[in-house]
Amino acid sequence: MAGEQVERAAAALEQEQTVSGLLTTACRELVEAFDAGACVVSRVVGDLLVLLAEFSREERPAGLGHEYLISDYPLTAETIAVGEPRAVSLLDESPEPMEAALLRSFGFESLLMVCLPSGESCWGLVEIYANGKAFDEEQGAVAGEIAALTGRRLERIEAS
Repeated sequence: MAGEQVERAAAALEQEQTVSGLLTTACRELVEAFDAGACVVSRVVGDLLVLLAEFSREERPAGLGHEYLISDYPLTAETIAVGEPRAVSLLDESPEPMEAALLRSFGFESLLMVCLPSGESCWGLVEIYANGKAFDEEQGAVAGEIAALTGRRLERIEAS
């Protein structure tokens, strides 16, 4: 199943010719792949995350205009620094407090974060939100693979 999700996303991402279209398509594909509620992609600008694209199954926008300091959110900072997926869920016994507060404010129970790599750094952060389930390591690996495909396509779009 994971291979099919990645192949489907790869085909959709390859069709995109603009950064905006690419990032929105990545969000849509990740929501579909994980039956999630929403996905946002934010650009890493120093210690700030700036929302660039989103896709939500709900009426309200997923990002809710969020821009925030990376250093205020330990798991977010770790995801960006290390480049590995991190998950947090209100369904866990003791979720990281700052990330849990953000989840509550957005109205979701679980979050999976992956780095969007481009140009040998973490260009952006992909955040996938869901209710009723927690994300696991396999989903983190699949999301990371789709984010890497997005990053490679981003590099080609920006170079053209």
